[in-house]
Amino acid sequence: MRSLMIGLATAATLAGSPTAATAQSSAPPQVTAASAQSAGQLPTCSGRRVMHQPLYTREMLKAAYIHVFYDSGTGIACAYLNSTDATWGTRKHMTIMLKHCARPSDNYGACHGQLQSTATRGWYTGRTHTARLNISRGCIMATGRIYWGPKYGLTSTPSNVCVTGAASAGRG
Repeated sequence: MRSLMIGLATAATLAGSPTAATAQSSAPPQVTAASAQSAGQLPTCSGRRVMHQPLYTREMLKAAYIHVFYDSGTGIACAYLNSTDATWGTRKHMTIMLKHCARPSDNYGACHGQLQSTATRGWYTGRTHTARLNISRGCIMATGRIYWGPKYGLTSTPSNVCVTGAASAGRG
């Protein structure tokens, strides 16, 4: 089964699918959080944190936080989900999607003129891997999704953090 999933991911990558290249297997991870940390697999983002948004389940349990960073020196936006104390250690399916929008919006989940996106997903007990995009002009938006058992949550940031060139990031 694992080789079939790897083969499908490889085929999708070769076909040019933008999200397939960063998608991860939905199978449970084979490493513990401690071994992942020692192997340097925890999310790392350089630059300044530009967004921090809680993600609640339908039951209003604060399950995770969306963290979005922007490095003005490299033009790279980076995002990941981080479990809260209430859900840390619980195996859950988490997705973080980062979008590049042409225009700003203060409405949550609105990405006007979407230019590109990337996502990372999988089963995690703490933090997801990182989603990264090169954004030299435009605005940044992130969407997080989480579920385990009957619990489900989905939220997006506004796309009001905008970049006017590779040397700045600020509110638009």
